[in-house]
Amino acid sequence: MVTIAYLADHLNTVPTLARWFRAQWPAYYAHQSQADVEHGFQSEAARDGFPLRLIAFESNELAGTIVLREKAIGSLPEFQPGLGGLFVAVSHRSHGIATELIRAGMYTARNQGFEIIYATTAEASGILERLGWSQIKAFIHQDEQLALYQCNLKESNPIPAAGDSGLRR
Repeated sequence: MVTIAYLADHLNTVPTLARWFRAQWPAYYAHQSQADVEHGFQSEAARDGFPLRLIAFESNELAGTIVLREKAIGSLPEFQPGLGGLFVAVSHRSHGIATELIRAGMYTARNQGFEIIYATTAEASGILERLGWSQIKAFIHQDEQLALYQCNLKESNPIPAAGDSGLRR
């Protein structure tokens, strides 16, 4: 069973999240210590506003994360708010966790009053499209091919598949 929660309610997971991100993107985090990355995650520990990080548990084990932030990507500031920082631990992939995290992010954005949300991705296009997102732009960012997606939250159903009407604490 997958449970989505606010990072703010599970600060004990911050060191693990920081280790995961440093291992997954070593070049990006090359000049940041473990403590620096942990501090970044702690700054996303909120229950409303930006940034707001959500985490997923599968059978009570930390499985993944996503963040609702002010912009989809800094180089395109007009596309806001955005979902990003999606990561699922290798041992939990192909279990639908990324889909549930995206749905929870959509739900959270809609509950904050947003009608449109954006995301950039190099790898999650299929998930976004299955959830009703539309690609609006392809571009190169730091030598990586990315796609910018948009979702109309008024027309989508972001309620997590399990029928959960909200996030757990």
